[in-house]
This record gives sequence, C-alpha cells and structure tokens, in this order.
Amino acid sequence: MDDVNITHLRGRLNAHRELLIEMMSLIMSDGGRVPAGAQGGPGDDLAVYDQQEDPGVIPTDAYAEQAEFAAEVRAIFDAAQQRMQARKNKA
Repeated sequence: MDDVNITHLRGRLNAHRELLIEMMSLIMSDGGRVPAGAQGGPGDDLAVYDQQEDPGVIPTDAYAEQAEFAAEVRAIFDAAQQRMQARKNKA
C-alpha cells in the first residue's frame, strides 16, 4: 500500500473513531455509563484484560489482534467518558 492510500485510510479510521467517541459520550451522558449490553464497556465484556490471559512467550497473531481490539475499545470508551465528564463540567 502506498503512502497516499495509508494516509487516506488513517484519515477515515480517525474520523470513524471520533464519531464513535462522540456518539458514545452522548449515549453515556443519559445514565453516566455505557448502556447495558454495549460490547466492551469500561470493565465489562472484553475478552482480554491487561495480560490476564497469558499468551506465552510469543503471542499468536489471534491473541495480538484480540488484545489490540480490546485496547482500542477501552480507549474509545475512556475517551467518551472523559468527553461526557468535560461536557457536564462545562454546563
């Protein structure tokens, strides 16, 4: 993949991430938390938590992908929660 395509892809991914954060912060502002059943809410339902499952010396590709997924979901929810708090503090 050339640099132009990578830049385009990164821009699109960042836009999607930003929209997810904004939507989740608005949803969370109603009850102050992630709605029940939301995949991977803070502390809930993520398959991998901070090395709780020992991948061994060399993690498999599947484990690495799962860990990256879990980290990104946590990061999105954390950012949404911070944005929700900032919105409340501003009001």
